[in-house]
Amino acid sequence: MIRAQVTDRDALAARSPSELAMYLRANGWATRGRAGSSVQWVKSIGDEEFEALQPRESTIRDYPLRVRDLLAMLAAAEERSELAILSDITSVSMDVHEVRAFPVDTGPGTIGLDDGVQAYESLRNLVLAAACAAATDQPRAVQPTRKPADVLSFLREVRIGAPAEGSFVLSVHTPVPPRLSSAQASFFDEDVADALEPAEPFERRVSLKLFDAVRAAHSAANDALVAAEGLDVFTDAVPLGVSANLCEALVGLGGEAGHPFDFSLRLAPARPLRARSFPPIRFRRDHLPLLASAAQELRERVADEGVLLVGNVVRLHREGSGPGEISIAGTIEGDDRLRRVWMSLGEEDYFRATEAHRGMLLVSVRGDLVRRGTRHHLINPSAFQPVRDPAS
Repeated sequence: MIRAQVTDRDALAARSPSELAMYLRANGWATRGRAGSSVQWVKSIGDEEFEALQPRESTIRDYPLRVRDLLAMLAAAEERSELAILSDITSVSMDVHEVRAFPVDTGPGTIGLDDGVQAYESLRNLVLAAACAAATDQPRAVQPTRKPADVLSFLREVRIGAPAEGSFVLSVHTPVPPRLSSAQASFFDEDVADALEPAEPFERRVSLKLFDAVRAAHSAANDALVAAEGLDVFTDAVPLGVSANLCEALVGLGGEAGHPFDFSLRLAPARPLRARSFPPIRFRRDHLPLLASAAQELRERVADEGVLLVGNVVRLHREGSGPGEISIAGTIEGDDRLRRVWMSLGEEDYFRATEAHRGMLLVSVRGDLVRRGTRHHLINPSAFQPVRDPAS
């Protein structure tokens, strides 16, 4: 087998001494001492003992060459390519969420342009749904349009991974702080593998919530195929992180044709959890319509409360005088998607809507957004008013 070697000095220099040390520690290497400007690590594999020298400072002139020597030693010890090992070192402090899609009528490692764009957007929405669920103790069947500040801050730290071999593989990497407590050694000691895990940071809680929610959605889809209660199983799974947003994101990963895909999680070696296992989750074609139906039903059952809608009045209807119905084409605060929303207004607000329609003025209104069939409705509308031009 041909194993790729790494000779790019920039790629070698980009890996910090702490990343090298975390990788060695996570893979069972033990420190023996210091040798000049390096740390000496040893590991017994079978009847052979391997020794690796890890540079302590990245400022030394030959740092890339020393990283290169370390990679060569690790490749020999692990019987893997240097490129694969370097990739693992790069993600040593990142949880990796991977989707392996199986699109039809495309070559290996490729996917249609539209499906590819949708897949990346859906993977982002999947992470976002899990982050929103992890940020609150109150489960929600529909995540709020306006996302919490800590969720948006977390999302800015998430990275797209490099393409990998496979049918079509995409991934996102979420940074997690390394485990530095004195209890760290217990996670490399088989005798105490059942020790209680310390409290996890928000980044790791998002990863665990994402996997648990995806697994719960998968189980609900399986149950919905045979259970008498049908889509009610998705409602029962809301406390586990299942939401309309998460179901819609999973459907998006299947593309227009609804191809099957696998979802998997690989925890950062720098922050291991011995008490958990994360087997890949396979979504079949027949799962996707159920997820789409579940998302629609969850949205119909649960209102997105207190949203702010801004747009133009595009339809007016009432019988004689009094209250009437209008529709607004606009956007919800925190969501740039253009949508048409229907609502019933009292006589005074209906008059304001009529004037805004004649003057082609933007209007704003607050209320609770629900979906009924293919239509969005705003119930309990309040604070209906024209949006004044700041320049006027």
